[in-house]
Amino acid sequence: MKKQLLLGCIVGFGLLTVVGCGSLNPINAVVGDIEKDEIVVKKDQATELEMELDLGAGEMHVTGGANDWITGEIEYNSSKLKPKVSYDLDGKTGKASIKQKKNVNLNVEFGEHKNRWYLQLTDDIPMDLQVDVGASDTKLDLRGIQLTELNLDAGVGDIEVDLSGDWQESFDATIHTGIGETTVILPKDVGVKVVSEKGIGTADFTGFISQGDNVYVNEAYETADVVIMVEAEMGIGEANFKLK
Repeated sequence: MKKQLLLGCIVGFGLLTVVGCGSLNPINAVVGDIEKDEIVVKKDQATELEMELDLGAGEMHVTGGANDWITGEIEYNSSKLKPKVSYDLDGKTGKASIKQKKNVNLNVEFGEHKNRWYLQLTDDIPMDLQVDVGASDTKLDLRGIQLTELNLDAGVGDIEVDLSGDWQESFDATIHTGIGETTVILPKDVGVKVVSEKGIGTADFTGFISQGDNVYVNEAYETADVVIMVEAEMGIGEANFKLK
């Protein structure tokens, strides 16, 4: 079954809350056949975007190259996992979100459920991107997207963030992770500075220059006109910062 969620359409759904769940009332969620929702947020007159992606449990795959502001497909096997998609134009700023409801908890073993997000974001205009994931394997290939700011807050799962490439403008990235393996890929030829606050786990900064006090830079940093500033707070697990 395939449906299209267009700009301005808001559809509710439930999801397992793993971290920060508060006092929630569990509900039963029936597992059924895989359904697929096509995601389309159409282009309009916006000259910049504020984008929020909020997934509680499942898988998230994000790349650039969308012909509209957002395109993609979400697969799930429970009606409680339908995505909520919204978009508003505030002056010249487009505000888009794909997210879960905060007041629903699945009183089931999530391993029986499937919730996979495959999303493409536009490369055409500057974007402030906020990504929140609870228990999720997450892959963000953000090469080519015109980031003005990136905020990633993750709970449990493996995370890969690819910020390599030839960036034309500087931006700040904040990455907070909980439990799992985190890989952050950064460019060699654009200035990079990483300020790391490490939790219980290990961190590797192969190819970086240590400036002391958990501060690392690449060779291009001192003379670069374009700089990516990364604030990284790592939890339990392994963190790898790589240059490409």
